[in-house]
This record gives sequence, structure tokens and C-alpha cells, in this order.
Amino acid sequence: MTKFILGAAVSFVLLSCNNAKKEEVPKSADAATEAATTEKKAAPAELLDLSAADGVKQSFAAFSKADVDGMAANFDDNIRYFWSSGDSLIGKKAVIDYYKGRWSVIDSANVSETIVLPIQINETQSKYAPTGKWVHYWGFWHVKYKNGKKIDFWMHNANHFNEAGKVDLVAQFIDRHQILEATKGMK
Repeated sequence: MTKFILGAAVSFVLLSCNNAKKEEVPKSADAATEAATTEKKAAPAELLDLSAADGVKQSFAAFSKADVDGMAANFDDNIRYFWSSGDSLIGKKAVIDYYKGRWSVIDSANVSETIVLPIQINETQSKYAPTGKWVHYWGFWHVKYKNGKKIDFWMHNANHFNEAGKVDLVAQFIDRHQILEATKGMK
């Protein structure tokens, strides 16, 4: 009887091991298929290398030197430039003209505490936010006007790049009330 129990136990162990292997194979095959499918589909959004924001940083560096043409050098001719207040400019020439006009009242402008976040949006989340490369830029601006008034404020820009690598949309979030107060009575 002992031989029978020992034989049954050995058979049971061998059958258990054999069944476990059969169950593992389909799971591994399913996991490999799932991994291959997942690799082919891009994530809805991806972080890009910080160097992807260099053009935006250069644009603001040019602006701080009153070089509006340099600021707009990487803008698409049909750029759409929006402010959080609802105002907007359409076209590179309109953006350049506007900011050259702003420099007629600005004595100096510089930025500190900059933060950039370059991302690739692969699945749109809004009809107003197309897929593609976006660079979010935050900066703490220090502006002195020709009337002697000084203001400091945070600004956030969302910059979208078209397939040609040009900025074709800017959404700027800024409290313009402080700017309007500082420039009251100026042209």
C-alpha cells in the first residue's frame, strides 16, 4: 500500500507540474501579444527632452532685449496668438506690430524663475488643443515702463508647433490688469 500511495503522490506532483506549464504558456503568449500591441500604440501624451523647449526660451530671451523680430523668428506666418482675457492676434505681422508697440512704453523687461515643460500630445483632449508638440513656459517677469512704474508678474504660455517646426498657436495666461494700470495714460 505504501508503494501505491508513494506512486500516486509522485504521479500527482508530476501531473500538477505538467498542468502548471500548460497554464503558463498561454498566459505568457497573451502577455507577449499584449505587450507588442501596447508598444505600437503611443501614449496619449509624452514628456519630451527639455531641449525641445530651446526655441521658446530663445524667443523670450530675444523679447527681453527688445528684439521683437527675434522673438517671432520661429513663428508661423499664420500664427494665432491668444490671451486669457479673450483678446487675440492673427498673423506673424500682427504679433510683431503689437509687441513693437509695447516696447514703445517699456523701458526694460527681464524674466527669472523660468520653467518649461515640452510635451507631445498624441490624442487630443479638446477641439482647441491640437495634437503635436507643445511647450509650456512659465516665467516671473520684471518690467519697468518708461513712466518709471515697475511691475512683477507670472506669465504662462502654451506654444503649439506645426509639422514644419514653427509656433502656430500661442495661448498666453497673464493678468493684464496690472499692466493696464502701470501704463495708464501712455500711448
